[in-house]
Amino acid sequence: MRNIFVEATMVAGILATGMSLPDIAHASPLAAAVQTATPAAQSDVKIESSIRVERTEVSENGASATVLLDPAAVKVIPGDKLLFINRYSNSGQDVVTGFVINNPVHSAVTFVEVLEDWALVSVDGGQNFGKLAELTVTDAEQASRPAVASDVTHIRWALPMPIAPGASGELRFRGIVK
Repeated sequence: MRNIFVEATMVAGILATGMSLPDIAHASPLAAAVQTATPAAQSDVKIESSIRVERTEVSENGASATVLLDPAAVKVIPGDKLLFINRYSNSGQDVVTGFVINNPVHSAVTFVEVLEDWALVSVDGGQNFGKLAELTVTDAEQASRPAVASDVTHIRWALPMPIAPGASGELRFRGIVK
């Protein structure tokens, strides 16, 4: 497994509310671990990360619509809905198989949902992954309960199909600013 950093400098602006400068510096590239069955080709898979703020806007005629805004263009506050987008592309000459990306959920964000129904989540810091409905957490009194979305610490996408040379795609999840 090779660690790479997902470019997400927008995180600093989004998470600036209530965070100190050192916290922002640690949030600013999000770390993601990528592994493939063909290690030589993994360096050919490039990942670009972006974040959008989801807001409902009402037009002059009274119609409401959800819009995606650049976080640098708006004031982001606790309770704002975020869409995290990880774009991947294979810039190499070889097919990449077994592509897996593990994406931590930043501590200033509460996980809401992953948009790819085949993705797995972790509620224990990335040690174990599964479908949310199948996971449990243990509280301070050592009692076990079903895991809920706010327990999610990591997301794992294991692409079911190989990535052909020149192919690209997106992996997305939603969260809310704490």
